[in-house]
Amino acid sequence: MDKMKSYHQIRGFNYTPSTARNDIEFWRDYDEQMVEQELDYAQRLGLNSARPFLAYVVYDHDPTMFLARVRHFVKAAWDRGITTMPVVWDSCFSEVNPTYDIDSADWVPNPGVQRLGPEFWPAGERYCHDVVQALGPEPGLAMWDVMNEPLMTSYIAGDMAESQRAERVDRIWSFVRHFSKVFGDLDREHHTTCGVARARNLACIGDAVDVLSFHDYRQTRAAIHAHIDEALGYAHTFGKPVFMSEMGCIARANPYDMTLQICQDRGIGWYLWELMIGSSRWRDIHGIVYPDGSVRDPSIVAAVQGFFRNRDGKAVPPNVDKEGTATRALARAAEWLSAGQTDHSAGIEIAEVIANLLEAGELIAMVQPPTVVLRGLAEETPDNYATLRLLISQWSDALVPHTGTIVKYAGQ
Repeated sequence: MDKMKSYHQIRGFNYTPSTARNDIEFWRDYDEQMVEQELDYAQRLGLNSARPFLAYVVYDHDPTMFLARVRHFVKAAWDRGITTMPVVWDSCFSEVNPTYDIDSADWVPNPGVQRLGPEFWPAGERYCHDVVQALGPEPGLAMWDVMNEPLMTSYIAGDMAESQRAERVDRIWSFVRHFSKVFGDLDREHHTTCGVARARNLACIGDAVDVLSFHDYRQTRAAIHAHIDEALGYAHTFGKPVFMSEMGCIARANPYDMTLQICQDRGIGWYLWELMIGSSRWRDIHGIVYPDGSVRDPSIVAAVQGFFRNRDGKAVPPNVDKEGTATRALARAAEWLSAGQTDHSAGIEIAEVIANLLEAGELIAMVQPPTVVLRGLAEETPDNYATLRLLISQWSDALVPHTGTIVKYAGQ
């Protein structure tokens, strides 16, 4: 096993099906057809590795069912040129005791702090053995992510004596180190890693895994570069490759295109969080693709493909009135509004032209594109004229500052 293999080529994604709120629902309510459709989205994006989270309690409830579903996922991903790095255990975030039938909108830890101690380890080892037996022979298996963010848990937070916190931290790392060895012993062909929340946590696990991985949700370019430098320092210390297994968050001032561009420039492989915008607690701050295949923000898709916004000050601003279209649309809008017309179809057409100009020139916020709003008014009803008039007025006001530069061509 070449432990100095480079992982700079990873273009991965964390994955929870769009209908699942957590990893238990992922495997308990597994839908092969839906998973395959969502893996199709990943393939179309050019992504090449998936990071799904396993669930011990689903395995414990029905090992045969669980292993068949996990195997299906790995096979379906590989059919699309996508490898899989399963997350075996997960510390995030609470101290809830996971159960098979849990009904929670929150993320659920795996296996739970109640199962961290040595008394659970024999059962955990049987689970790991069965997972390795099921997935080890699969050509699509990339490596084992033994535990996600071991220290990102309320178990070691809050008001407690430092001695108690230290004891619990040691309990967590003992668990991670033990199961890192278990996977190393069970599977000599595939590497192990542990996705830590911060690069500094690599100091605690770097000697126990084959590959280093860390997460980055830093808020500025300088901070991301510094964090990568820190991770590369640990990679040098331990003599092991390193990659980023989580990145990208709207709510943490960590835009996907910013971190993706830095990773590309620095030669760091990555898994973005996450592919789908679905039912999980992350849906309003993470994710690229909706279940129907539409996307939240095309700039993220472009960044995944290696294309980024022009930020060097040499961008060519769009001129939506270069051929007079904006000026003519505003004139039509003013006439329609001032005449008090009730021609609904004409108003819809005027509004759509203005909406298209605003969207094409990126002259308006695209959280809810104007054309989406307009779609709701497409059907003529007695009570939507006032809304249509208001939209035409507001969008006209937004377009006015971008008119006035018109180039005349022959025949015009």
